[in-house]
Amino acid sequence: MRADQGAPGATGPGDTGHPLLGHRTAVAHTGDLLFTARILLDTHGWTADHAVLDTPVLPPAALVEALTRVADHGDAGTLHRLTVRKPLVLADDGTADLQIVLHADDGSGRRPFSVHLRSDDARAPWTPHADGELASGDLPPEAAWHGVDHGEVRLPDALLPDAARYGLHPALVEDAVRALLGPAPAGSTRIAGEWQGVRVHATGATALRVLAEPGEGDAVSVRLLDTAGQPVLTVDRLTFRDLPDEEFAPTGGRALPLYSLTWQQLDPPAPATRPDGWAVIGPQDPQDPQDRQDPPGTADLDAVGFPDVPALAAAVRDGAPIRQVLVEFGGGALTPRPAGQALTLLQQWLAEPSLDDTRLVVRTRGAVAVAAEEGADPDAAAVWGLLRSAQAEAPERIVLLDTDTDADTDTDADTDADADVAPLSAAALSHLLASGEPQAALRAGTLYAPRLRPVPQDAAAPETGRTGAPDGEPHGTVLMTGGAGRLADVFARHLVAEHGVRHLLMLDDRADGTWPAPQLLADLHASGAEVTAVSCDLADRAALRAALTAIPGHRPPTMVVHIADPSDDTALTDLTAQRLDTQLRSTADTARHLHELTRELDLSAFVLCSSGADTIGAPARAADAAAAAYLDGLAHHRTALGLPVTSLALGPWARLDTAGDTTPAERNDTARPLLRELTVPDATSACDAALRTGPPALVAARLDATALRAHTHLPAVLNDLAGTAGRTRAAGSDADESALRLEGLTEQERYQAVLDLVRAESAAVLGHADAAAVAPDRAFQELGFDSMTAVELRNRLISRTGIALSATLAFDHPSPAALTEHVLAQLLPEHQAAPHSPLDAELRRLEALLVQAPEDATERRDIVVRLQTLLSRLTETHDEEPSADLTGRIEEASAEEIFALIDDQLGGSTD
Repeated sequence: MRADQGAPGATGPGDTGHPLLGHRTAVAHTGDLLFTARILLDTHGWTADHAVLDTPVLPPAALVEALTRVADHGDAGTLHRLTVRKPLVLADDGTADLQIVLHADDGSGRRPFSVHLRSDDARAPWTPHADGELASGDLPPEAAWHGVDHGEVRLPDALLPDAARYGLHPALVEDAVRALLGPAPAGSTRIAGEWQGVRVHATGATALRVLAEPGEGDAVSVRLLDTAGQPVLTVDRLTFRDLPDEEFAPTGGRALPLYSLTWQQLDPPAPATRPDGWAVIGPQDPQDPQDRQDPPGTADLDAVGFPDVPALAAAVRDGAPIRQVLVEFGGGALTPRPAGQALTLLQQWLAEPSLDDTRLVVRTRGAVAVAAEEGADPDAAAVWGLLRSAQAEAPERIVLLDTDTDADTDTDADTDADADVAPLSAAALSHLLASGEPQAALRAGTLYAPRLRPVPQDAAAPETGRTGAPDGEPHGTVLMTGGAGRLADVFARHLVAEHGVRHLLMLDDRADGTWPAPQLLADLHASGAEVTAVSCDLADRAALRAALTAIPGHRPPTMVVHIADPSDDTALTDLTAQRLDTQLRSTADTARHLHELTRELDLSAFVLCSSGADTIGAPARAADAAAAAYLDGLAHHRTALGLPVTSLALGPWARLDTAGDTTPAERNDTARPLLRELTVPDATSACDAALRTGPPALVAARLDATALRAHTHLPAVLNDLAGTAGRTRAAGSDADESALRLEGLTEQERYQAVLDLVRAESAAVLGHADAAAVAPDRAFQELGFDSMTAVELRNRLISRTGIALSATLAFDHPSPAALTEHVLAQLLPEHQAAPHSPLDAELRRLEALLVQAPEDATERRDIVVRLQTLLSRLTETHDEEPSADLTGRIEEASAEEIFALIDDQLGGSTD
């Protein structure tokens, strides 16, 4: 997006030369100045990366930059106040006219201004969006600063040539402010709503360190420093506002976007030293643990082979220099067994402290479809799904690599896992690890990385016999699973009302054989549809065949809709093999049976529905992610066979049912969503659009670009959608920077700095706006942490510190104070546990004095008795607050005075 200074207003004497001010006009007889520019959408421009709810918006930081430049033109000095009343939403095509009116001095030394926007139509009215004042004098001196470091933001290389046109590039400032945004309530978006006391100290910065100090209410004071630590921009008071999502709706509305997984070729690596320290764990048959077979083509790795994780861990504990571990899963038969094997191995590997510094490289064969004509092995795809979720829980410890195979695409018949597999060389593995990509596919010796990208919704569907939504087929039968769920309710009503479907077979997996949704049946019957509701074990092939056979021959099945039933969030370490098998049986086995039992039928559509979060890779959802990936793999398999299919992963569709309490994980998800909640029209229109669109596997979601940029561990698959102006951290630099920032501090200051970090990240995970809500000595479980939020806290702390932390850290170190000690010990091995209070510090001093106690046995016995008496008295009065006077007296006391003080406080010696 850019501001076109040629319209309205041609270049000339009034041209400001600034991208956001455009043309300047002095208004006769008023002393006012008028600045007018036209904003035009450019898909590679920085503003396009700052959309909200997929809507192009001019961010508040752009106004700050513009108004500080307006101050130069108006001899006003500084930006005293900017209040954003309404978001500056651009037209659906990203265009708008921007107008800033700077009024004359009102006599108080300030010049009021107002900001207006209109669509790209000269007849459209101007709408006020913001106002404030510029101050002609200097602002008061800044007060003493006690801010918290929120990390660094950096202008990406693509925007560096454009930076010279601004004082401070708005993308840089906006991302700095986004680092401070707390969670907004559901259905709203948080913006930097009011800026007071804005000073620009320097221009031209391309990297900023963000510091903030909490103020009254939700306000913060902000300091943005350059790489040398010098101030660039300061804000005395920045206040955030929560605006309803409806205020961000673009003119004319916007269809729910569709995305598909595409594969981009990785650039050839620069010459590098080949990683050493390889180990290989061979795939095993649970019925024959001694049957070990190393993956083919790994001889040039110079790897050490191990039969299982315990053997590997034992070798590492004995000093074996293992850094990378290669293991292979998957192969041919449509069964959930490889995902179960992967879960077992992964849990063993994560539970071994000796393997904390090793990286697990998991190889699959044909799990993903890189080229459009490729099929996929759904069983291997399930392994990918499970491990995508595992990567979110154990960042930077797991790498996924799928290799090509010459095996028959039709995996229904082909169960030979070892058919003509392309060799896996040490060079390819070195390239993969050097790329930093957590997921990749190797095809014909070339590596590709997955990226989620938008799909044009007018893209033609492949020639698979698919005709889209079943309009004009009133005599056929639509088979739908998940019949008692909310999404099935929505889709069934939509098919009947909008597509004229008159015959539905609705199947639900109910053990008791009852049908729990009688109102749906009644409503569909009232709409003229004939509905048959059947409860049965959908994973039982015979039961499913019986349900299909019962459909009358004069209205055969013409469409299949299979809806995955989501399970509860479960951390990987808590996921049992039985629970994984249950989820795969419900989702994957049912889909496989439907595929096999209907493949000879003349279907117009075969629709598989799952969750978009599972497709992307969300923590604590390994079972659902494995099932969703299986559906995607089956979709690619059917496409290769020329059969109709659409695998549609929707945004948080489970929230369409708002009844009942939410889990802590759901509340956490709502606080910082990457995927915005969908409405019923969103879900139905997405399904219709997906049936008209080409790729067999699609994601329909409203991705929140703001949340994407602010996310501490964004899945790499979303990098292209997060935009170019995100927060960046150089790999491996965080720990060094953290250690350097702690250098020069006293022990107590180090402890406080890390405690502030732990409390701030804990508050962010729990959705609190202020770290004060996290008491240092209160147990994490009492604060509301569960296994999922503990993983999120671990990930955030890893991102901020660069140290290795376990997924169970919130339970291993049960309070923020205890966790602070652990983090400090990891950052600074020489660290000794910091005092938790002034009295604790004095006790340390007393301990040092007692080391020098006399050797005389009588005197030592007297000291012991006094200390025992002190402990007894403290135990009896543990609820009383320590006396401030006592603390002060201890601080100034000599050894003799301390013992006298004990006598005074506790009644003297007991001799």
